[in-house]
Amino acid sequence: MLVPRLILGAAAYLSLAAATLHSPPNGNCSRHDLNVLSCSPESLTTDACCVESPGGLLLLTQLYSKTAGGPENTWTVHGLWNDYCNGSYPSSCDASRNYVDIASTLEEYGQDSLLDYMKEHWRNDPVITTSNGTDEELWEHEWSKHGTCMTTLRPSCYTHYTPELELVQFLHEVVHLHKQLPTQDYLASCGIVPTSNSTYALADIEACFIKVTGGYLPHIGCTNGSLSEVWYYHHLAGRVNGGHYVPTNTTYGSNCPKTGIVYPPKPAS
Repeated sequence: MLVPRLILGAAAYLSLAAATLHSPPNGNCSRHDLNVLSCSPESLTTDACCVESPGGLLLLTQLYSKTAGGPENTWTVHGLWNDYCNGSYPSSCDASRNYVDIASTLEEYGQDSLLDYMKEHWRNDPVITTSNGTDEELWEHEWSKHGTCMTTLRPSCYTHYTPELELVQFLHEVVHLHKQLPTQDYLASCGIVPTSNSTYALADIEACFIKVTGGYLPHIGCTNGSLSEVWYYHHLAGRVNGGHYVPTNTTYGSNCPKTGIVYPPKPAS
């Protein structure tokens, strides 16, 4: 389980860069409500400000791209998605919150270190993400397509809301989760490393993830036979920001070949 992180709250509205605070809880969320696990029967009758519902599968998604940049041989951020419990998903739920100029928002909230990390580790490769444009346009796309569908991040769910606070908290949580899931280290612990001299079998990659995650299988994706995506599935107790993420298995089968999977080295950015 993950512990709550420090993020900005309403006290920072007049002096946005002054401090970071715990997210103010919704006054209608009891401790019991915040312990209800998404996709459980009880989640259907719990206030959706307190548990993600009906989109109760939370996917931290990563990509591996030779062209997108990022630190040498590392996996970078794709996004955080909320799928329905059956594996389908909502999309682009609130056009009024399709925020732009995300870098400026983060700077106003004093999140310079978060922005610096995103510039290095949240890079776009349109071939993989299917989102054309710059890195920041990918951030905007991920927020507008997925973040606006997260029920616990709706502005009405905040006791004290400041403009675009939910965006800042979403980005903070994406980066926090990404740091907890070092895919390159997981694979390396099983002897699966970027190389130009050999290829890998899907069964070996799947066995590796099951081993390092304690029994859970993420979605493993390939682009033209080259390892390019991992989606880590979770159920969630509490809010997207600061909730308890509980690993679960993928609902979506791999598109990788059974053998001959390429995992090439990539240059440093």
